[in-house]
Amino acid sequence: MRVLVTGASGFLGSHTVRALRRDGHEVRVLARTPAKAEQLFATMGIEGCEIVAGDITDRSSVETAVAGCDAVVHAAAVVAIEPTRQAEMEATNLAGAQNVLGSAVEAGCDPVIHVSTVAALFPFQTDPVTADHPVVGAENGYGQTKAACERYARSLQDAGHPVVTVYPSGIVGPEDHTESINLNSVKLWIEKGFPIAKGYSGSYVDVRDVADVIAASMRPGEGSARLLCMGTYQTAAEQVAFMSEAIGASFKSVPLPKPIWWVWSRLGDFAARFNVDLVLTSDGYDYIFDSKPGDDSATIERTGVAFRPMVETWRDMFRWMYAEGMVSAKRIGVLADE
Repeated sequence: MRVLVTGASGFLGSHTVRALRRDGHEVRVLARTPAKAEQLFATMGIEGCEIVAGDITDRSSVETAVAGCDAVVHAAAVVAIEPTRQAEMEATNLAGAQNVLGSAVEAGCDPVIHVSTVAALFPFQTDPVTADHPVVGAENGYGQTKAACERYARSLQDAGHPVVTVYPSGIVGPEDHTESINLNSVKLWIEKGFPIAKGYSGSYVDVRDVADVIAASMRPGEGSARLLCMGTYQTAAEQVAFMSEAIGASFKSVPLPKPIWWVWSRLGDFAARFNVDLVLTSDGYDYIFDSKPGDDSATIERTGVAFRPMVETWRDMFRWMYAEGMVSAKRIGVLADE
């Protein structure tokens, strides 16, 4: 199939392009800065893609990019925690979804894959979370704009269009060349220690697994679907155990009472107004202390993709970070000796 991918210069988008090319699909990429995509693909060893210049907020350039494609993957979005970027998210995310998904549906593409997020479903109202969870939207700008995108995608599904929505949790893994938000957290854990608190929990999913789910969904004629990709739910103690197993040594952890988290998150909100990233904000605090596990069984059944063990993800991610000079040898145990 010939597949248009937006957001291909991002973490998940680039891994998705790789998975699609691996499976023999022709890939056309819509990029605001084609040179950036070309450089990233060269770094990742991705070949044979057509890269066209355009912007998801420009309907005309989107329609031109969609023309001649059999399917579309919409993975582009502004992801940010800074209040100073809320207007940008509001102007880009919903308009982009309407332009890309709308143009793809009008052109008869099948499937039309929309990369959503569990942030569009948070605060969670069911335990476990399923893909049919009602749309809520975390209170931050990103969560609210992605919730608006989700409502639009679901309206297309309700109208009978072959829109497939994918809901990742915290995406982690190797080859995060664009340095996503989660990479900053992992750097902090490695250098300073993982903060332990009663009630801490969360879900992480390997970027390669989400990309495989998207690639496995390239089957026309199967209609709409909602695919949860929450991966592994883990408490703080479980996460430290996974990371310790990954490095073959004790992963450093530090006790951090919940009230300290609260103060840290509010300082993070204040710092974000000045484009300073303290890693944690109040939205992150809410997610950490009110998270619930997800049920990915329907996704696994439909796509055949089995989510890899979290130890494997952390091991591969730490190896890559060390190779890239992001962390020191003393922090990653036996991995530095490989």
